[in-house]
Amino acid sequence: MNYTTLVANIQNFLEDDSTELTASVDQIIDQAEAMIFSRLPNLPCFRQTSSAANLVAGTSDYVVPTARMIRQVSVISSNVTSYLDHRIDSYLRDFWPNATLQATPKFYSTKSSATAGTTITIAPTPNAADPYLVDFIAPETGLSAANTTNWVGDNAENLLLSACLYEASSFLKAGETLALYKTQFDEALQLFVQEMQRDYAAEYNGGL
Repeated sequence: MNYTTLVANIQNFLEDDSTELTASVDQIIDQAEAMIFSRLPNLPCFRQTSSAANLVAGTSDYVVPTARMIRQVSVISSNVTSYLDHRIDSYLRDFWPNATLQATPKFYSTKSSATAGTTITIAPTPNAADPYLVDFIAPETGLSAANTTNWVGDNAENLLLSACLYEASSFLKAGETLALYKTQFDEALQLFVQEMQRDYAAEYNGGL
């Protein structure tokens, strides 16, 4: 479902082409997509990997642009990939209290988040400029007149439309359709939860 079709469906399903709804439809779509992201952060479209980069010897903090949640951090040394263990930041400070000392990294923590992205801390402080990668979760580019298609629109039409109708009903203060589309959204959400469980499960081990 592309952007133009989605906008038309919102207006047609609610039988409302008022100026107020038309002017707010982009915000309604944004809120619906944000709700889908918060409920289903493990959708394939939200799983991303940082651009190739190298650690800096003596530097322990690194910003991962656009990242909302860090999945894992890996470091490549002598062509061998090692995944760092996740710990809270206080553990890292206790484990490696003198950040000026350098050694092979073993742990990482999520330090902070800002508009620039999420900052991670690595400990011990790196002692070499080894390549590293960060797998993270972040929203995909939302639907708009400038971006007419995305993964959710192409692969989760029912989920997206019901979320938009739910948000639009709330905007219009339409109690009857609000309850209807909340139920439809919850049902579509549960179906996608089941799909994700199968998507990330091993059929051989799970007997699926």
